[in-house]
Amino acid sequence: MDKKSLIANIKALAESGNTAGSDIEHVFSRCYIAVEKTLDITPFDEQLSAALSLSDGMMVQMQTGEGKTLAAVFAACYEASRNGAVHILTFNDYLAKRDYEWMKPIYDEMGVSVGYITEASTRDERKQAYQKQVVYLTAKEAGFDYLRDFVSFDPDEMVFPEKLNFAIVDEADSILIDE
Repeated sequence: MDKKSLIANIKALAESGNTAGSDIEHVFSRCYIAVEKTLDITPFDEQLSAALSLSDGMMVQMQTGEGKTLAAVFAACYEASRNGAVHILTFNDYLAKRDYEWMKPIYDEMGVSVGYITEASTRDERKQAYQKQVVYLTAKEAGFDYLRDFVSFDPDEMVFPEKLNFAIVDEADSILIDE
């Protein structure tokens, strides 16, 4: 099915309230409703298209203000619903905390656990955050947590999850090139 048809189905399912399935269309339709309910925002087709591409493992480029943060929530909720751990890698601690706080009502409505990690997070806070289905953090913090665990001799000191299913890189150019 092409992307336009998928988006039309997602919106139709959301409108009808027939959102009980576990496939991408049903999860996205529940998320669509959650966004409208919690943020009083109606997602645009471009945001849904970007989210579908993210869920398909593709890179997406959107201009400032087009809704990258919101598009990431759809993909993160879908991946989390498939029993996966999702890391949303931001450029700095401010964005990690801001995006967590801004999008948390949607995750709560969806029944998806969410946390965030900043440079100031303690080991216990990191452990707790990594147990959530979705974690907002910088690529730097994820990398350092992984490296610290890699050289740790005490399993109780380790914080990074054993299994990571999916990562969404926000501002990929800044993170993957500049950093």
